Amino acid sequence: MAQALYRRYRPQTFEEVVGQKHVAETLRNALRQERIGHAYLFTGPRGTGKTSTARILAKAVNCQAEDVDARPDNSCPICVAINEGRLLDLIEIDAASNTSVDDVRELRDRVAFAPSEADYKVYVIDEVHMLSTSAFNALLKTLEEPPAHVIFILATTEPHKIPATVLSRCQRFDFHRIGTREITAHLDEIADLEGVQITPEGLGIIARSATGSMRDAISLLDQITAYGHVEVNAELVRDVLGMVSGAAVSDLIDVIASGDAAKVLNQLHKLIGEGVELSQLVSQMIEHLRILLLLNVGKDASLVGLPDSMLAEAKRQADLFHSTQLLHAIRVLNEAGMALKTPFAGYLPLELALLDTVGLGEVVGVSAPVEVEKRRTAKPAVPQTRPAAKVSVPEQRPAAAMVPDEDIQQQWNRIIQVIRKHSPRAQAMLRSGVPQGVKEDAFVISFRHDFHREQVEGSIDVVTEAVSSVLGRPISVRLVSDGYEPSSSATPVTRSTPTNPTPSPAPAVEAQSEPSPPSLTEDPVVRKAVDEYGAKITRVDSNDVP
Repeated sequence: MAQALYRRYRPQTFEEVVGQKHVAETLRNALRQERIGHAYLFTGPRGTGKTSTARILAKAVNCQAEDVDARPDNSCPICVAINEGRLLDLIEIDAASNTSVDDVRELRDRVAFAPSEADYKVYVIDEVHMLSTSAFNALLKTLEEPPAHVIFILATTEPHKIPATVLSRCQRFDFHRIGTREITAHLDEIADLEGVQITPEGLGIIARSATGSMRDAISLLDQITAYGHVEVNAELVRDVLGMVSGAAVSDLIDVIASGDAAKVLNQLHKLIGEGVELSQLVSQMIEHLRILLLLNVGKDASLVGLPDSMLAEAKRQADLFHSTQLLHAIRVLNEAGMALKTPFAGYLPLELALLDTVGLGEVVGVSAPVEVEKRRTAKPAVPQTRPAAKVSVPEQRPAAAMVPDEDIQQQWNRIIQVIRKHSPRAQAMLRSGVPQGVKEDAFVISFRHDFHREQVEGSIDVVTEAVSSVLGRPISVRLVSDGYEPSSSATPVTRSTPTNPTPSPAPAVEAQSEPSPPSLTEDPVVRKAVDEYGAKITRVDSNDVP
């Protein structure tokens, strides 16, 4: 049986550990200073070298080489025994299969026995977060004060599940995801040793597909080399890994940039007809758009780790989009990818997502009919039991910077479009609102349901910025419930009032020597005219007073 590549090329020294220099240097310095701890915690994503580093440390503390810097030398009897998996003093335990308190008690009983060959007995407990609470409690005392000849190395991908009492008794080392360039370089070395010629584009695809896991990357390379080709290019890598053609994904991105909804649907169904896996297509599109976003915003080619042959094309496509478009496209495609996992989802989630990326979901108008809107926003008539007094009202200053009635709908659509680029969630909630106009230097929006109004209130800063941008001046936003009645100084959405109404002739002003009757001054209409507008009673027709 052939040995898997990730086992054959497992790192054997601290220098061979890829992407974890901070861990390797710290452990090597601890060896030089003879400051070896009794308990270590290695945390990080899968395939980043936790178990391999634990074995290297076990060899280093027991290596018989005289030069400390040469440990582990992989030639002494202890190192050879560990490499061959036959050293009794290195005990590797899978916590996922030994979760009970009885397993830990058995381990605790064996700890007291001295090592048989090596200087230290090393316990490596993998996936330690799988232990039960009672098992952790049973291990706690031993972990705190183990015998001088015992070293514990705990490895986990989920450190948040480990009790704080255990964490406080360990030296913690965090293993990071390995960079794409480092994975690519290491895969190139392995390919040369295996006699496989693989293009830089193919290596880059494997490295990005591994998402920071060296073990996953080497396993993918092993799968591709088993295909039987001595020369491997990018298209062969995609075929073996079940990926969509890179050219097909790039063409689909170009069609999205054109904004042609019909072409987008045709291109998608062409790929569906070729039998592509939709979830794989979504993943590749998200990764492609992510590269474009990094180039568009970061302006630094080192952020993406693409070979020069692919970098020029990626930069060209990045210039076709605005950063907000790329952000929105990644979000909607990510949501579509999750929706595709739903049973019987079909093609609909991806179709809707692609149409949304080309802006087909833009608001084209308020759905409420004009007549209904007129009735909803019209002011109720004031009942009059007697004719009002003829008054002379001083000229009032016009309201500042009102939005013209005929432009409200156009401005509202633009506001929706601007908000969509920054917060699709706020834009979706804002669609339920109806613009009422500008009142007292505030843009008023009414909502039928309080839920929608409260959701928009959570993004009021984004809404205010968008309204101010569209209206061309700083302005506040007021969110009100349905049934709001704008005052005469507000600009309503409806067009029940002509744009340029003809002013009525001013009433005649005649001097009146007699004071006004008390009953007339108590009339609410007259009092409002006097108190709010500074009007003066100049004449009273006796026929109008009862």
